[in-house]
Amino acid sequence: MILYTQEVKFYKNKMARVHILKWLYKHSPVNFYSITEEGETIIKSINNTSVGYKFNQEFSSSQIDKLRKDIKWFKRLSTIAVLLVYVCLIYCVIFPNYNFFAKGYEKIVLVFFIIVLLMVGISLCNSKLFEKYLISNYGEYEKTHFPSSNSIENQSYKDFKLELVKISILVVILIGGYLWLGSPYEASLNLISRGKYEDAIKMTTLLSKVIPTDAKWYSLRAYARLNTEDYEGAIEDYDRAYLLESDDYKMMNFDNKIYIRYQLQQYQEALDDFDKEIKNAKDDFDRDSFMWDKAQFLYNIEHYKDALKIYNRLIINSEKDNIYLIKSRLYFERAQVYQKLGKEELAQEDMDKVMNLNLGSTFQNPIPVPTLLLNNGILK
Repeated sequence: MILYTQEVKFYKNKMARVHILKWLYKHSPVNFYSITEEGETIIKSINNTSVGYKFNQEFSSSQIDKLRKDIKWFKRLSTIAVLLVYVCLIYCVIFPNYNFFAKGYEKIVLVFFIIVLLMVGISLCNSKLFEKYLISNYGEYEKTHFPSSNSIENQSYKDFKLELVKISILVVILIGGYLWLGSPYEASLNLISRGKYEDAIKMTTLLSKVIPTDAKWYSLRAYARLNTEDYEGAIEDYDRAYLLESDDYKMMNFDNKIYIRYQLQQYQEALDDFDKEIKNAKDDFDRDSFMWDKAQFLYNIEHYKDALKIYNRLIINSEKDNIYLIKSRLYFERAQVYQKLGKEELAQEDMDKVMNLNLGSTFQNPIPVPTLLLNNGILK
């Protein structure tokens, strides 16, 4: 009795799977025709699965085979047209003008509306071509509703199952590849950590083509280029990453560009970079941050008098900006500048102010030199 019950459950489950598969087939594009009891043939529209074209004749097997092959070409034409439109929109409109779309949801809605219009236009054009093809090959038809027939045409059903197998294999490959290789970002970092900089450049270049508005590909490629002594390429990539980035990594990319200029002794170019950012700063806090970085850079290239002018200004600004400008640290760094200028009394006055402000000993470090960072971790 138990064995019988298990067998019944097995066959019921098997039948359920078969029924689901057949249900999917009946609603799929592969199920492209139906023969009525009156001997009429109804061909499914290639773009609207509920629309059919009814012919007052029963198509022969040779006509069905020809129709099956031709419909595949029409669907490929539609798919290729849609793909080309998406590629053009993404790489010719959206990516080059990503700042435009970041200004408001109405811009996104507008683009979405344009995309819908384009897709509808492609479908209509393809449908018109298909209708002309039907008339020229099979004569006049009558538009009707495409019925969900209970009959299963073997060849179409085999095609449907073959497509399902292909899709399943593709999904397994994609998931398996992701689990094996990890994320593209982690894979790129892994190549860099193993010193395979040329491979990292190739991978990040490909990824920057796929998603050109993602700053991390340029940042990683810049680091790889730096290690292959392509200094100008690294500067260009760090600059691009800086302009694209909007979070904590933004300043990392700018600082890395300054690091390269410092190592190449391109001091004036670095100062020009600082001046540009100071001039275009979005607010006073941002401007103070770049001025502080510039003061430290001037100290490191031994332009002590110019550094002193900025420190004097920053200390005044710290009265209003006590979040980004730490007054005790500014006094401590200015004391170092005074020491380099041989003004020991003024240096001691600043150190006394530091002690009065209770600066912890952990902050009493020399003015930092430009440092190379990767993923916000210090590398050099």
